[in-house]
Amino acid sequence: MDHTAFANLLRKWRERNQYSQRDAAEVLRVSKRSLENWEQERAMPQGFGLQAMLEIIQPKRKRK
Repeated sequence: MDHTAFANLLRKWRERNQYSQRDAAEVLRVSKRSLENWEQERAMPQGFGLQAMLEIIQPKRKRK
């Protein structure tokens, strides 16, 4: 996943849940600065951190 796709997914998750950046950072157990950097495409989590983050922020798919 590239920086832009991750930033968009993260921002949409935060807005959908009506979280401020500070609130979202607390839920994700990261610093507010990390969350800001991710949303501004300056950085993104790596390895297991990225995988764990995606499990939290990706919309759940409905089963048929």
